[in-house]
Amino acid sequence: MSSNKRLRVAALSLAGISLNQPEHYVASLVTHLKELQVGLTVLPAHTSFLLCLSSGYLGQARDFLDSYRLFMSKSREWNDHYLQIHSGVAEECGVYLVAGTTVEEVDGRFYHTSYCFGPDGAICCKQRQTHLSREERGLGMDRGDELQVFDIAEMKAGLVVGTDARHPEVSRIFALLGVDLIAHSGAIEAGHSSLTQPAGIWAQVQQNQVWGVEAQLNASICDRTFAAQCAIIGPCEVTCGSTGYLDREDTEKPFAAAELIEADLHKIRGEYPLLRLLNPTAYRGKLPELYGEAEGANTLRSGTVG
Repeated sequence: MSSNKRLRVAALSLAGISLNQPEHYVASLVTHLKELQVGLTVLPAHTSFLLCLSSGYLGQARDFLDSYRLFMSKSREWNDHYLQIHSGVAEECGVYLVAGTTVEEVDGRFYHTSYCFGPDGAICCKQRQTHLSREERGLGMDRGDELQVFDIAEMKAGLVVGTDARHPEVSRIFALLGVDLIAHSGAIEAGHSSLTQPAGIWAQVQQNQVWGVEAQLNASICDRTFAAQCAIIGPCEVTCGSTGYLDREDTEKPFAAAELIEADLHKIRGEYPLLRLLNPTAYRGKLPELYGEAEGANTLRSGTVG
């Protein structure tokens, strides 16, 4: 991405989006995206589960965990609808669309997975959550073991799924792989838990000098209410008032939207090249592909960081 490139991005909480029928959801989402005029949109975690439940596909509502177990059992057949819906929305609006998260079943194993669709409607990235919460382990879910890097409008990007936002090695590895932007689909319960949100993606952006597009769910699912804030995040030094925020969701708009200017990111990386100050030996076991064979164990391949 050349230094004069700009990318307008948005993170949606799903508040104000019709969910009672898939066709209503599509119409509402398309209208919203066309109004925002963005190149990248990120939806929150549990988008697929919420749409499936709200449209009556799971029958009568139970409590959150029972409904989620039923969703897991039906995820293989439901995902055909879910993927087709978001592929069509991305193509109609001509945007990159991170379609929140769903449960992916492969050979009897279940993963919390996020998909990104390109403007042509094709899947350009699929990312499985790599760390599990205690509750997710109790549900019998499995973790992914790879991090995928892909391109969004000439910008290298990575997807951070669910609770991976609280594991700093995920975003650090993405940064070492040359990523400029991390897109996060999250869902934090209302109350005290939502107060800890800055310990996630906001902190990872500051520690790795990348952009962050964070979509947080603002909705109730069965007996649980989710209420964190969507945010567009950048290094403090390139944001107004050094807050680290380019935009945040508020009571008047259930989304965050901003323009990412690549020259701003280059400027702070040039003035304070944080990644050059790391000890690369600490990452050798996690990222062997970054190391050259001839340079020795402590050398990252040229062009990987900086």
